[in-house]
Amino acid sequence: MEHSPVQPLSLALGLLAVALLYRLRSEIQWRARMRGRALPPGPRRLPFIGNMYRMPTWKSWIGFRDLSAQYGDMVYLGGLGRHVLVLSKPDVIFEFLDKHSANTSDRVNNTIVELTGQQFNLAFMPYGSWWRRHRRAFWQQFHPGAVQNYWPIQRAVVRDFLARALHKPTETHELVRFMFSAAAMKTIYGVDLKDETDEHIKIIVSVFEAIREMRVMVQFLLEYLPIVGRIPKWAPGGSIIQKLRDARQPNRHIVEVDFAEAKARVESGEDTASVAARLMTRIPPTLPAELLAEEEQVAKNVSAVAVEAGADTSFSTFEGFLLAMVLYPEVQIRARAELDAVVGPHRLPDFSDRDQLVYINAILKESLRWHNTFPLALSHGTIADDEIRGYFVPAGTAVIPNIWACLHDPETFAQPHEFNPDRFVRDGKLDPGVLDPASLVFGFGRRICAGRYFADSMLYIAIASLLHVFEIGPPLDNEGHPIKISYDSTDGFLSYPVDCRCTFKPRSSKAADLIMTARENQVE
Repeated sequence: MEHSPVQPLSLALGLLAVALLYRLRSEIQWRARMRGRALPPGPRRLPFIGNMYRMPTWKSWIGFRDLSAQYGDMVYLGGLGRHVLVLSKPDVIFEFLDKHSANTSDRVNNTIVELTGQQFNLAFMPYGSWWRRHRRAFWQQFHPGAVQNYWPIQRAVVRDFLARALHKPTETHELVRFMFSAAAMKTIYGVDLKDETDEHIKIIVSVFEAIREMRVMVQFLLEYLPIVGRIPKWAPGGSIIQKLRDARQPNRHIVEVDFAEAKARVESGEDTASVAARLMTRIPPTLPAELLAEEEQVAKNVSAVAVEAGADTSFSTFEGFLLAMVLYPEVQIRARAELDAVVGPHRLPDFSDRDQLVYINAILKESLRWHNTFPLALSHGTIADDEIRGYFVPAGTAVIPNIWACLHDPETFAQPHEFNPDRFVRDGKLDPGVLDPASLVFGFGRRICAGRYFADSMLYIAIASLLHVFEIGPPLDNEGHPIKISYDSTDGFLSYPVDCRCTFKPRSSKAADLIMTARENQVE
């Protein structure tokens, strides 16, 4: 029996009608959600792909800054079912991420988190009860009052760093990495690192080699096409994906192995003061088995993220500070004059000196502003439809605060590419009228970094102590001639100075003696 040619045509017309009705229904629902409000300004949208083709591919913070110059403080990019809102001015960032924090504290689903094994990291966790349990446990260990308990460790680690720098004045990168890793491991797990070759440091470095690959374009590619995360190493782009996969094992080691060793020390009575020990002793032993396991997992996760954050993010800021000292030696001269007047030649700076060290505090602020470890921070996600300044922001929008653009805006900071601590000083005091970089670099709303006070105190004592006893000069070639270096930063989720080589030289023989005496006499 022959089929009528009308049947296929009728079927096609029927399918087309269904598709049109589905599209019409979606359009009606979308317009109902928008309620006459427009999306924020952005590049011209094309069918299906929208304007995602304008997503910057290299040092995205610069590309986003350029888009902001064209379209305004809020730039919308969307297509393929994704929504991105880039905010490039402090006032609109604070307005949306702080004042709307109940709705902007989520994280957009990110395949990279699973790929690298970072599910334990509360910074990447979706907003909800599980995240709140982690945040509460973290805050209990790192609020301003608690951080003072870790000052002796930070002081001791910095003084050990000074002594090592005295004997290895050109191995600055390795020594700085050791200093921040040692402070983190001692504080969190009660572990003393032996030297710059310690296996714990290698594991931490392995984790951040992967995180460096978390560029905006890689992130969105994996969101659109998760199957990309399974491509083999030899395929185009496979080397980047493999680096992400390689992070699983070191992440697991920090979460499981380091914590298990710390737990054993706690149970034997060897450790009662570390963060891991405090987290474990706060767990009631009478809890039901299921809750007991959950609370221990929270302790594991919080410990691991504290180690990773403490060992690397401030490390990048400090390397930026070192580079600035090489490029702006006049800043060192001003700093040493203040240190000599406040601290004197017979001891090293301490935390009790901080309020009097105005210029040192200004150097710390300028270090946070000049080189940004997180140029785009961590993108927030909207839980429900929202509105900002009359514009419609759909649920599930990734909100990206362009921290770099804010801190390098010439309208806020004159000559922003110059390192100038004086911009924060007025009449011999810190100027409260100047935008504080800390209000941007540590995040926003309910997602603000809970470890910011620990990072701040570590950077302060390291900067003040180093400048008190050392001159920081340029790297030297084999013949002892200075090598000219300049500032540049790496691309990626985390940004590092490309070249921060320098040379440490003690200010005098008395300074060298002070370094060794301080390390020998320090009490942890």
